[in-house]
Amino acid sequence: MNQELICELQLALIPEKSLADRHVALSKQMATQYPALITLTGVTARLAFTPHLTIYQFALKVKDLDRMCGALAKVASTAPFALAAKEYRANPNEGSFEVRYEGVSRLMQFQSAVLAVVNPLRGNLLVELNPAGRPFSELIQQSGTIGDNIRRTGFDAVGDPAIGGTFGPHVTINWFRLGTSVKMNASDWPPISDFNGQFGALGLFVLGPYGTCIQRLAAIDLAGSGSTRS
Repeated sequence: MNQELICELQLALIPEKSLADRHVALSKQMATQYPALITLTGVTARLAFTPHLTIYQFALKVKDLDRMCGALAKVASTAPFALAAKEYRANPNEGSFEVRYEGVSRLMQFQSAVLAVVNPLRGNLLVELNPAGRPFSELIQQSGTIGDNIRRTGFDAVGDPAIGGTFGPHVTINWFRLGTSVKMNASDWPPISDFNGQFGALGLFVLGPYGTCIQRLAAIDLAGSGSTRS
């Protein structure tokens, strides 16, 4: 085979199991009320629809994976992220339903550090589709912040919103059939504060449909341990 192997990947913060279990429980609850295309399943199995907070979605040559993982171990020498959930959010134009998290400055800096490691290895490779199914080859032609981000990093959700960036930390709970209208803040939903919690590892995943994490390739525990697990 002469063609170089290229994979589409996602780097994401993994919630600790107790928090992930709450994400999964809400996802299953919502799937009984709305036409769900994606329902979360858990964080322990290697093959799963995993609750996650996206840091970077990108394409990479397979031969560069080891070099990237070695460099990321240094980036992960930071304390786990204890994040407060801010609000529920639904987007019927895309079909997503999310728990939104506070964009603390340390998290913004962490994304910048990850990009500084991975983006140079990416070269000019692009992921084929964004989570809503739009081709990045089209989005890169846009003017403004989104197009600039993709031209610079290959990814649209980059940078601190406080200074004009578009990184909005969130955990996607479900993807519903396009056009689904979710009745917001229903009485049977948990208080948004139930989703406050800790994200203790940086996971490397195969990028699945709708921006999902479908196969965990590695997880690097935060807090400077540098330990890597599959």
